[in-house]
Amino acid sequence: MQHSRQETRFHNAFGVFELHRRPRVNGLKAWDGADELLLELAALELAAAHPSRRALIINDNFGALACALHTQHPVCWSDSCTSHFATQANWTLNQLAETCSTLPATEQPVTSQASTSFDLIVWRAPKSTALFEQQIAQLFPIINAQTVIFVGGMDKHLLPDTKTLLTRLGRVTTLPGKRKSHVFQIEFDPSLPAPQTPQIAETTFPEYGLTLGGDANVFAREKLDIGARFFIEHFPQLPGADLSATTRIADLGCGNGILSLALAKLRPNAEIHAFDESYQAIASARANWQRNIGEPVPERFHIGDGLSLYDGAAFDLILCNPPFHQQHVIGDHIARQLFTQSKQHLRKGGELWIVGNRHLDYQSALKRLFGNCRQIAANAKFVVLAARRQDTQERSAMSE
Repeated sequence: MQHSRQETRFHNAFGVFELHRRPRVNGLKAWDGADELLLELAALELAAAHPSRRALIINDNFGALACALHTQHPVCWSDSCTSHFATQANWTLNQLAETCSTLPATEQPVTSQASTSFDLIVWRAPKSTALFEQQIAQLFPIINAQTVIFVGGMDKHLLPDTKTLLTRLGRVTTLPGKRKSHVFQIEFDPSLPAPQTPQIAETTFPEYGLTLGGDANVFAREKLDIGARFFIEHFPQLPGADLSATTRIADLGCGNGILSLALAKLRPNAEIHAFDESYQAIASARANWQRNIGEPVPERFHIGDGLSLYDGAAFDLILCNPPFHQQHVIGDHIARQLFTQSKQHLRKGGELWIVGNRHLDYQSALKRLFGNCRQIAANAKFVVLAARRQDTQERSAMSE
C-alpha cells in the first residue's frame, strides 16, 4: 500500500520520524494533534529540567510518543498489543538505538529501582472510563510530588469527566488547547486517599449457563453484546455438528470469551482457540474458561492482532464478531484484515462465520476474498454471514 510522505513523516518538537499505522490505511496518519501537543509540552519540560528524565508513556496509539521520546528510555504501557507491535516496528524503522520497553495493561508499571518513581508521564486519555479509573489507581503508588504528568487527547474524544477523574491524583490544570486537542497537567498530592481499582465486572447469563467476568478495557464487560447474542442464537446451524468429532475452532476477537464458551457448551469435543489484541481480553477469556468449563489450556489463548502471530494447524471453523473501529477511527480495515487472515488459516472446506451490522456490507468483502458468501440469518440491525475456503476445483467450477 502506497502512502504519501505527508502521511508518514511526523514533524514534532523532538524531530522528524517516519511513522506507520498498523494496519496501514491510506489517508490516515499514525499520529494526531494530541500527540503533537503532548510532545510540545514534554519538550518544554525536558528543556527546563534534567534532560534524562525517566518516562512512562500510556496508551500510545502507534508509537508517535515513544519514538519522539526515545532518549528518555520510555516504558510504553497499553492494553493493545497492536499498539506495541506498531511502536516496535516504528522504533526499528527509525533506527533508534535506545531500548523500547512495552508493558501490557495486565501488569503494573514499575521503575528500574523500587525506591524511585517515573519522572515524566505522557498519557493519552483512554476512551474507557473503567480503564481510566484503573490506570489512575495503579499509578498512584509509583509517582511522587516531583513527577510531571501530562494527560491529553483530541477534544472530541476526551471523556466529559476527564478532569474530575484526574483530581483523584492531585491538582489538575487545564493547559491552553491547540490543534483541536487539550492537555491537563497534574500536580500529584500524596496526601489524597489512594484511588480504588475498579472491580472486575461479573454477570450471570442463565440462558447459556455462564457466569462471565471482564476487566476494565474488555468490550461489553458487564453485558452481552446484542450482536453476539444474535450470533449465538444461530450456533446450532454451524457446520461440523457431529459431537463425536474433534473440530478446531477459532474465536477471533474473543473479548471476554462469550462465543467460545457458548460454543463449548454445544461442542464439548471441539478444540477452541481464542484470539484478541487486548491483553485484558485474553486474561478475562482465560479466567472465564476456568470459571465455566475447567482448567484452561494456555496455548489456546493467543494475544496478537488477529491471527498474525499464529503458526499452528489450520482451523475447521472461525467465528468472528469483527470490530468496526480502531481506537476512535471508524472503518472496516480491521475486519478486512481479519477476513484475509482467516482465509489463510482455514483448511480447505473450512468456513468463516461472522456477525456484523447490516450497513457495513461485509458480504461484498467476503465474496471478493473467498469467491462465495451466504447469508445465514438477518434482523433489523445484524446479519450472520458464512464464507467457505474453496479448493481449486471448486473455484474453477464457479468461474465456468
